[in-house]
Amino acid sequence: MSEKSTNIEDLQAFVSKLVERIDALEKEVAGLKVDEGVPEEDMVAVSAAVAAFLGHSAKVKAVSFSNRGSWSRDARGRVHNRQVLKVR
Repeated sequence: MSEKSTNIEDLQAFVSKLVERIDALEKEVAGLKVDEGVPEEDMVAVSAAVAAFLGHSAKVKAVSFSNRGSWSRDARGRVHNRQVLKVR
């Protein structure tokens, strides 16, 4: 009977250590910044690695990037600008 009680005590001690570790990890995770975005290049690399690992051979049909150069943004701004041009 004493052997069972020592096993139970060992398990209870182990569980209490695990609970302490989980609490510490939850505090660490709560401190992490959630608002940090993942760069698009990293997301593409991770997606490709997962797809390759799972054996999926995908074909690229279209590629589009959301961040355009500043020159295109400036050009659109000039087109939609309602400022009256000064004529000399």
